[in-house]
Amino acid sequence: MKRNLIIALSMLSVLFACTPSQQITSNWIDREVIPEAPYKSICIIPLVREESRKLNVENMMVELLSKKGIKAVKSTEIFPSEFTKGEKIPLEKMVQLMKEAGCQGALTFSLLNTKTEEQYHPGTNNAQLPPYRFNYYSNYSEYVNYRYNQVNDPGYVTRETTYFFETNFYDLDSHKLLWSIQSEAFDPKDMKSWFKAYSKLILKDLKEENMIGR
Repeated sequence: MKRNLIIALSMLSVLFACTPSQQITSNWIDREVIPEAPYKSICIIPLVREESRKLNVENMMVELLSKKGIKAVKSTEIFPSEFTKGEKIPLEKMVQLMKEAGCQGALTFSLLNTKTEEQYHPGTNNAQLPPYRFNYYSNYSEYVNYRYNQVNDPGYVTRETTYFFETNFYDLDSHKLLWSIQSEAFDPKDMKSWFKAYSKLILKDLKEENMIGR
């Protein structure tokens, strides 16, 4: 069966012009199965461990979608508690719960992985020897005072954490994946502020694809 699948990979493209530490690593959309009419109600499903982050994602998306006249339903309010404990819920049951809440589509947010890297920045004790005409070679005291700080500089270590995210949009009637974005965030200082900007980008792209109303 011939499918009109449009796959766009944009490695190392900047996600936000003002924040070069964030980037989209891949995006995908299946235009063949996107309904002609935009979705008017969406279930928000954050797939993260921390309960506080999960609630922040739901609250921000509900607020943003409500401003655009779109009904947003929090998954934590309709899914049973077993779901948050990692127990599997049958697909039919999940779809039933979302449809009973009036949802047409589901938007998932997943924190796929985190990677922390350490980098050692050496001190100045490996500096090259300058010419002997420099003043601190003129006598013992000058030389010792100058070199002491260099050879005793321990250097320092920096740590940077990269977060790997995936966001998917599913149609509840067909159960099909319609749209997906994977991205990286390099050592964001404030995850809540970062996600607020990220969510606006997501909604902008969904509007351009006519998946949600303008």
